[in-house]
Amino acid sequence: MNEEEIFRDLVILSLLFEIIMIGIIIYMQVLLYKYKCKIYFIKRDRERCHELLFSAKDGYFCFVYPDQKVKDPQKGIVEKCSRRLSVMLGLKNGTASSFDEIADSFTKEDARILKKYVVMLKQEGLAFEDILALKGKHRYVCVYGNRVNGRDNNLYCDTVWFREVTAEAARLADLENEKQSIKHSLKQYENMVDGLNYPLWLRDENLNLLVVNKKYLEYSGLSSKDEVLRKNVELSNGKGEAVAKKIAQEAQKTKKIQKMTFNMAHKGELYNYEVQETPYFVGDILDKIGTVGYLNDITELEKAKRNFRINQNNHLGILSALGTAIAIYDSKMKLFFSNTSFRYLWNLEAEFLEKTPTYLQFLDNVREHKMLPPVPDFKAYKEDEMSIFDNLLEPKEDLLHLSDGRTIRRLRAPHPNGVIFAYEDVSDRLATMRRLNELTSMQQNILDNLTDSVVIFGANQRLKFYNKAYLKLWSIDFVKLQDEPKLEEIIAYQKLFFSNIEDWDTFRQSMIANITEGRKFNLSRDDNVKIDVSPQIFYDGSIMITYTIK
Repeated sequence: MNEEEIFRDLVILSLLFEIIMIGIIIYMQVLLYKYKCKIYFIKRDRERCHELLFSAKDGYFCFVYPDQKVKDPQKGIVEKCSRRLSVMLGLKNGTASSFDEIADSFTKEDARILKKYVVMLKQEGLAFEDILALKGKHRYVCVYGNRVNGRDNNLYCDTVWFREVTAEAARLADLENEKQSIKHSLKQYENMVDGLNYPLWLRDENLNLLVVNKKYLEYSGLSSKDEVLRKNVELSNGKGEAVAKKIAQEAQKTKKIQKMTFNMAHKGELYNYEVQETPYFVGDILDKIGTVGYLNDITELEKAKRNFRINQNNHLGILSALGTAIAIYDSKMKLFFSNTSFRYLWNLEAEFLEKTPTYLQFLDNVREHKMLPPVPDFKAYKEDEMSIFDNLLEPKEDLLHLSDGRTIRRLRAPHPNGVIFAYEDVSDRLATMRRLNELTSMQQNILDNLTDSVVIFGANQRLKFYNKAYLKLWSIDFVKLQDEPKLEEIIAYQKLFFSNIEDWDTFRQSMIANITEGRKFNLSRDDNVKIDVSPQIFYDGSIMITYTIK
């Protein structure tokens, strides 16, 4: 091989080497570019992750561990504080703050709890969550911690997250207070319902029992309300029929209150009961209807009704025999009862009374017979008479001066059936009273025309009559004599005329003794007036005293 061939071969080899090196360089540059791109995107992803963490609502504090394949993860731990956390807690050192600074932001007790949580997280990887209070700020933070491991179970970090929940805590506190208030109210309602002395219950739209009170439990014979509701135990009558549920079905169907009375044995005795079921709409759904029911013991009421009917019959029997005209009108103003005296007093036909006329029909009837008092406006008179049925609260008495000359004393009073009317013809009594008043007036005129002073006492020694001469003689104000004073009081008024008497009481008793025994005696007053006193005792025990001036 000559030199030219050797040089040519070297040139070829050199070119081949350069080509190979250029290819290697290009390949390495491509690999470097790809590596740089990978590093770029890794950095971008890490930056995105960091920014994502920084933008999170929660702040965090990380304990970052080194790769355990390289060194012990419990050594060389790096602590990291997020910007959000430093702002949330107002840390002076910002993201460079230590965990102790963070713990110091909480109250003493909650800082101790937080440190204990973190120790358990770092040593045993135990996650936690709690709400802790910041120191002196009335703020609350939800703190929760967790451990982050890789797919190869390599320990990455322990992270403690912080989220401010002051508003949520306040809302929870309000809800808790509201819950306790509702529980208290429900307990009060339960106590109120349990305090009722009769069974009470609530049904759902299927008429199953939802709520029962303590008295219902007693009637059911079971030991607890839960057992009653679980077994849906109904109260039954003597035949074992669930009467209440039957009534509830009717109330649900008609949407109206339903009642029923029945007999049922309780504690070995038979009682009368009234059961009532009242429908109600379940929630806002109008096609779902439940009921509220109760059981009322009406045994004593039924006994009272029977006794009332017996007493009423006896009462009406007595009224029938009375000479006083009696009529009873019910609340609808219809005649409930009248006796024979009522019929004769108003000259009514038996057929008319048998039709149980109203009070207005009675007024029209007696007006036709011209037996009512003359009134200018009969319509207004009837309206006034009818008002008594609505306004009468206590007995009311008046006089009716009839057209036929009679005077009727009328008494109207409330009655269990309505209003009772009692009528009495007092025409003769009033005439007698008029004659008596005329006689009394005549006697008074006679006494007033006497020269001597005269005073008359009744058998009870109370003043009955006196004349003007008596008032003048003893200078007594007639007002003092209006209440019919006793004899000893009248004598006491005379004390002003006997100031020279040392022992007035003895002197007064002496005068009273002479008067009551009918003995005459003399008086000498301070004004030198001499008086003869002449007492006279009548057959009925009344006393007349005559004072004559000498």
